[in-house]
Amino acid sequence: MESLIPPAGVAIEYAYALGAVGLAAEWRAYALPARRSFQYWSALGALLWAAQYLCLGAPTAGLTMAATAARTWCAGWQGLALGRGVQAAAFSALFAVLTACSWQGWVSLLPAFAVTNTTLALYFLHNRSMRMALLASSAGWIWNDWYWQAWPALAAESAAVLINLRTIVRLRRDADAA
Repeated sequence: MESLIPPAGVAIEYAYALGAVGLAAEWRAYALPARRSFQYWSALGALLWAAQYLCLGAPTAGLTMAATAARTWCAGWQGLALGRGVQAAAFSALFAVLTACSWQGWVSLLPAFAVTNTTLALYFLHNRSMRMALLASSAGWIWNDWYWQAWPALAAESAAVLINLRTIVRLRRDADAA
């Protein structure tokens, strides 16, 4: 059976290309004021990042990002048979299992906090308050990226914070004008 992972030299080129497109999708998500548009673009970005991690030979990160994409996508479906609380609990439990399986010490708590906080924000908060909670998640990712010296990821998350802050201000201005 042929491997889905490309040869080493090609994998890095694919990984960076997928990561760049995923980054653009994620930044696009933060620039959109509508919740549903935000969720769809963010889910697309997470899927592209999942593919990136798989190309780099990091299956745990790839699976976690794929689960993040599923969570972000499902949070947009209000008509599912399972209630929001059950969905949020199920995804939070999934992230806890993924964290336990990939445990690397206290630093593993940073992404665990970030994905759990984001899950709760997506399921229970709206627009401005959701984005403010996402700033706390970004802080967890930024601290994680600093610890691991993941400078491109830190730059990407920092830019996402700035885009998110701009959108929060715009949402506040629109609410004040209404």
